[in-house]
Amino acid sequence: MDSRVVAVVAVLALALGCTRAEVIEVDAGLPPRDLGAAPLDLGADETPDAGFVDEAPAGEDAADAGDVVDAGDVVDASEPRDLGPPRTLACGSTARVEDPSGDTVVIGNEAGGVFTLVLDVAIANVGVIARGPVHLTLNGEFVRSVRVVHFVGEGAAASTLHAPREVALERGGTPTAPFVDVTGHNTMSCASDCEPGRVPGDRGCNSPAQVMTYFQRRFGEGRRMLHLQTSTFDGLYIFARNGGCCLP
Repeated sequence: MDSRVVAVVAVLALALGCTRAEVIEVDAGLPPRDLGAAPLDLGADETPDAGFVDEAPAGEDAADAGDVVDAGDVVDASEPRDLGPPRTLACGSTARVEDPSGDTVVIGNEAGGVFTLVLDVAIANVGVIARGPVHLTLNGEFVRSVRVVHFVGEGAAASTLHAPREVALERGGTPTAPFVDVTGHNTMSCASDCEPGRVPGDRGCNSPAQVMTYFQRRFGEGRRMLHLQTSTFDGLYIFARNGGCCLP
């Protein structure tokens, strides 16, 4: 993830003052576990690899090594994306906590984006599905309660996680959906519409039932909250205690 985007996320966290925990930088460590199309049940005796390596762009490596860039060369360094003002997820009267004692949070959209999940309650499992890349920062008083973050969907391979080293990062790719649904896509791709009468499959995305079943099979029962939307996550702060909803 671009260091300037990381800096933007850090500034947003400090500006909101929403948590006593610092923004945690990307940990260097073992590569993420690439689950591909393998079964989701890892078994009780298997421990996912912890941490991941955030590789620097080749141009930065060359500069660090002391190489000289010719004056006529153009260095590929895109401008940081404008995330807009920091926003707190506002579900209003539709906010729902499905299981107050649940230890799983499931979040999905179509566009992906840069956002922060604030662990103001203890959560063990985080599942994210998106078509676009997701750049997720875990933060909050209970940030070290998280054991696993599982990315799935078309954006999984390019998604990044900022979290304590002990959090296991899994990339599920685009496996076959857990069941056939006439309103949803046949592979785990993204999340979009979840209002009655809408057809996520028309956008190449999965139905809410497919999303919920997929992560239930990965994490088991006990889903505290589900939040789905079509629009970008950019600049969004999602508080685990508040619950989720369906947004455009």
